[in-house]
Amino acid sequence: MRLNRPAARTAVALITALGLTTVAACGSSSSGSDGTATTTAASVALKGVTATGAVDLKTAPKVTLGATPISSKAVEHKVLTPGTGKAATKADTVSLRAQIYNGTSGKLIDDGYATGRSAEGYRLGRTDIVAGFTEGLLGATKGGRIAFTIPPEKGFGSAGNEQLGVKGTDTIVVVADVADVHTPLTKVDGAQTAAPAGLPTVEFKNGPTKEPAVTIPKTAAPTATRQATLVQGTGATVQKGQTISAQYHGVLWKDGSVFDSSWKRGAAADFPIGVGGVIPGWDSTLVGKKVGSRVLLVIPPKDGYGKAGSPPKIAGTDTLVFVVDILDAY
Repeated sequence: MRLNRPAARTAVALITALGLTTVAACGSSSSGSDGTATTTAASVALKGVTATGAVDLKTAPKVTLGATPISSKAVEHKVLTPGTGKAATKADTVSLRAQIYNGTSGKLIDDGYATGRSAEGYRLGRTDIVAGFTEGLLGATKGGRIAFTIPPEKGFGSAGNEQLGVKGTDTIVVVADVADVHTPLTKVDGAQTAAPAGLPTVEFKNGPTKEPAVTIPKTAAPTATRQATLVQGTGATVQKGQTISAQYHGVLWKDGSVFDSSWKRGAAADFPIGVGGVIPGWDSTLVGKKVGSRVLLVIPPKDGYGKAGSPPKIAGTDTLVFVVDILDAY
C-alpha cells in the first residue's frame, strides 16, 4: 500500500514520472551483474554530444547533441567532464542536476536547471524508477558531467510517454552534472530507549533488519498524533521537500494487526516528505529528524487517511501505529 492519501496519488505519480528524468552516469561504461561499472567501448550514439561550461551545479551547460536522430539499443555512456571519488553502485544514492532530451527530435523535455529547480537525488536500489535511469547512474562520480542514452526498452517502452512527448521508438538522452554520491544506511544502529508511557512498546527480537514486534497498550488511542524517537540518529537532518529512504512497519491500534511493512517486503521504501506526498502524520513528524533515527508514530484518522480510510485494511476510524527507521534523506 502507499502512504499517501488517495487524493494525492495522481500528483505523486506525476512528480515521480517527471523526477525519473533527472539522473546521471559514469562515462564509457556499462553495468555489471553486481551493479558496478565495467569498461566498454566508447558510445556510438553519443559521439556528437558535447557540453561546455563549468560543472558548478549553478549554471546550465551549453549542450550540443550533434546529428539527430540519436538512437541506441542499450544504455550508452560518455564522460564529458571527469569527476572524482567513488563510482556509484546500486547501493548508492546520487544527487545531480540534469537536462533531458528526446534523441529523435533533439527537443529538451526536462530542464533540471530551470528556475526553482535544485539538485535531485536518486537511490539506485529503488525499483520504482525507470530501469534505464538507474543503469545510467551506475558509475557516476562527484563533480563529473556525464551523458547517457535510455533506449525505449529501458525507458517508457512501446507506449512512450505522451506527457513528455516521448514516443515508443524514441531514445532519451541525458546530460547530467553530479553533485554527490553517497551510500545510505542499510539499518539503524544504537541503543533504543523505551517508548513513553501510554504508547506501544517496540522490540526488535530478530535484529534491526527484520520487522519489529509492536505491542499496543490496553487503553484508548490518542486523539492527537504522538511521536517518540527511540533511537537518535547522528546523520543529516531531514528537510522539507527531500525524499527519505526508510524501513517502516505499520499496525492498527485497535488490534495490533499489520497493515503494511517494508521490512516484510525486504526492501526500504522512498517517499517525498513535507510536501503532501504522504499522510499528514508523516509530514508533520519526520521533517527535522536525523538520518539514522528510529521513530515511533501514533497517528489518528485525521492525520492518516481521513474518514475514507484506505480499504480494505484501514477503516476511517482506525488509528495507525508506525515504527520508522530513517536510512537516508536526499
